[in-house]
Amino acid sequence: MLKNLPEEVLNLWNNWEIRGMVLLSLLLQTILIIFGPLRKTIAIVWIRILVWSAYLSADMVATFALGNLGRSQGDSSGDGSKKANNSIQALWAPFLLVHLGGPDTITAYSIEDNELWLRHLLGLVVQVVVAFYVFSRSWGSGILPFIAIPMFIAGFIKYSERTWVLWSSCSKSLRNSSLSGFRSSYCQTRNPESDQEREYLRQAYTFFHISKFTMQDLAPPYWALMASHLRFSKIPADGAFKVVEVELGLIYDMLYTKAPLIYSRYGIILRCISFLLSVTAFIVFQVKIEKHAYSSIDVAITYLLLAASVFLELYAFLCLVLSDRPMIWLLDKGGNALTSAIYSRLRKLTTSKRWSRCISQYNLIGSSIGDKQLKCLKLVGIDEMMRQMHVNREGLNGGLQNFIFEHLLKKAEKMKENFNLFDKKLRSKIIGQRGDGVLERERVLGNFKWCTTEVEFSRSILVWHLATEICYDVDKDAASNYVSRSKCLSEYMMYLLVIRPNMLSKGFSEEGYLNTLMRDLRDMDITQSYKTAHGYDDARFQREWETGRYSVVYGGCVLAKQLLESISESKKRWEMIEEVWMEMLSYAAAHCPWKEHGHALRRGGELLTHVCFLMLHLGLSQQYEYRTLEDNRVSIPKTFLKYIGR
Repeated sequence: MLKNLPEEVLNLWNNWEIRGMVLLSLLLQTILIIFGPLRKTIAIVWIRILVWSAYLSADMVATFALGNLGRSQGDSSGDGSKKANNSIQALWAPFLLVHLGGPDTITAYSIEDNELWLRHLLGLVVQVVVAFYVFSRSWGSGILPFIAIPMFIAGFIKYSERTWVLWSSCSKSLRNSSLSGFRSSYCQTRNPESDQEREYLRQAYTFFHISKFTMQDLAPPYWALMASHLRFSKIPADGAFKVVEVELGLIYDMLYTKAPLIYSRYGIILRCISFLLSVTAFIVFQVKIEKHAYSSIDVAITYLLLAASVFLELYAFLCLVLSDRPMIWLLDKGGNALTSAIYSRLRKLTTSKRWSRCISQYNLIGSSIGDKQLKCLKLVGIDEMMRQMHVNREGLNGGLQNFIFEHLLKKAEKMKENFNLFDKKLRSKIIGQRGDGVLERERVLGNFKWCTTEVEFSRSILVWHLATEICYDVDKDAASNYVSRSKCLSEYMMYLLVIRPNMLSKGFSEEGYLNTLMRDLRDMDITQSYKTAHGYDDARFQREWETGRYSVVYGGCVLAKQLLESISESKKRWEMIEEVWMEMLSYAAAHCPWKEHGHALRRGGELLTHVCFLMLHLGLSQQYEYRTLEDNRVSIPKTFLKYIGR
């Protein structure tokens, strides 16, 4: 096919094929190292698309470029100028190994990538052999082979690091871990710090060892439950959320970056070696190379590769220093003026944002109306993109944080007096409440069973969401925290149901169900349906609702009528609606698969994940080994026994 092209085009292609692929590989590495960490703190779709594209393309481009280098070195024919260019281009092979090693800030795009460590191990062997072939073919009497040696070693180190990190983060390796980290970190914890930020960092690192254990569906012992509950119940809401923020940041680093290695002693040694090798190669190339003997373009590209290699090592060092891990290490080694001064300086340089702190909102009625103008997009099969266009985001404010934490704390207090008995039935009942708890407390559960306990969770969310919207339309002039929080949680739960159904215990059973519902909302007059519901007998409706005769839309109208008629006081009504949504949120958090929480971390984080970890540390989880303190078969840390007065 290329033979049919003009000779000028063929010459341009032959001259720039390898150069272009090497430069593209460098560009992809730059994108990954700059934008890769942003997906942890920014919930923007285009960043995920950019990182996803760069991640999938980076290895392919580097591998293709390395193969072309091997082919070009195999062709030894040509004049001296061409051989000289081939010689300097052979120096690029070790840099491609460095690129295949990837940046420290992203080793895996998703959790499933960690399971492919064996494939990367095979790739390591193959690509090192190819790079060595290129290196050996270019061996001559000049200085270039000696410049390639340090970069070849650096590339081998980087690629090996990535393979080891992928292996250490796969599910089997994580499952083989133990709670020894939690036990030692708990026992070494000193007296509480006067500086709350320092204390939060310590606690987050301690609880991190529980979380990485439970995320593998393993059951920590009961003393870990009691330790986390005793500490979490004594800190304010903003402190609890900060502890979870740091903790989830550590989990993100464990799953998606080279943190398991670079924060270790061997990782620091390897980082120093790689940096010194890159600097050595750069200096030798600058001082010893006779640049006029080679193509100026190839010399410029080599300079760019060397400079980028040094820059990436420096950037990795900054990421290593300006993160929570070094500060936790300084706190552990604290007690003297030097470590305190270093900690204070680092704390000023680090960012306080550890996740997006955004709550996604999806209004079903608003999206169904707006969907009328976008019907043409359905023809090309991008319904999901259409739904994403209707997602709005609100910032997580202190008022909502306080409400969530106080609600969970009240649930945890119900379990406090049962710690020695570990009543599984009581725990399951508390965790399993999805609106029926507050309705039972208000003694109105009998009127609302049809839309809570007697219907599947997804339909319950839909009915309550529509009813909340109708009640909001009636009380839209009543500006209060109850109203705003209810509407926020309502639209967030709808977002989870429509956009992230895998995070709920049961999402939509089929794609057509949502499309039918959206069509019903467009075709039906909500106001007229609400008026019709006023003249309908509740008992008869509930009987016929069970048979599936009535749609979710009509069910939402009936529920709104019940709420407005049975609770005349606006404040009390919205207070109950708010509590219902909070119970639904906690129910969803408790039943969301741990793997989905791990996926959420790479999308800027989810409120649901933070609620789940708050519940875990408050003891609102069934994922524990239930034993009594008198069980002598269990080894309990002595520090913990002193802490609880035993």
